Amino acid sequence: MPPTPHLPDDKPAARRELRARRAARRAATGPDERAAQAAAITGHLAPVLDRLPAGARVTSFASLPSEPPTDHLNPDVRRRGLDLLLPLLLPDKDLDWQRAPGGEPGAAEPLGVDAVAAAALVVLPALAVDRTGMRLGQGGGSYDRALARVPAGTPLVAVVHDDELVGSVPADPHDRAVDAVVTPAYGLIVLRPGPGADVLRR
Repeated sequence: MPPTPHLPDDKPAARRELRARRAARRAATGPDERAAQAAAITGHLAPVLDRLPAGARVTSFASLPSEPPTDHLNPDVRRRGLDLLLPLLLPDKDLDWQRAPGGEPGAAEPLGVDAVAAAALVVLPALAVDRTGMRLGQGGGSYDRALARVPAGTPLVAVVHDDELVGSVPADPHDRAVDAVVTPAYGLIVLRPGPGADVLRR
């Protein structure tokens, strides 16, 4: 199991530390290493995708350069005949969803904010996740609203760097825990019991 680094106890300080780490990592990571990370993430999620029925809806995201790469994952989801949706940030910071040919946003009509509710698997970004599944996001509240529309029992998987699975993250009562994380080196790690975790373990 990976080590569990600790973060500051308040969200703004924790986010500053994590963003600084990501900036340093981005500067030190070459394209070959990043491609290897993208392939690893895809491989770790492949068994879960294999178990989904044809046409099942999967939400993912187009990773930023500082985030763990989803460059291989998104095309792989589409290649399997699954219904890939990517988020579209609205002016009020809520998330709309769209099917994106080629796995990139901006190329299709939005489907509405409630489209995430029909997902069989939600793959989402995070700055860090702790051992109980609590997730620290970027602070805009976009995924807080999106996850509130996702039924209980739908597996939620956050994609993080290896050192972003931590001992604890500062959390508020409205924050929703994820069921698992996936990191390039450590793979898919289920964090909490429940129906969502059961889907990931089958």
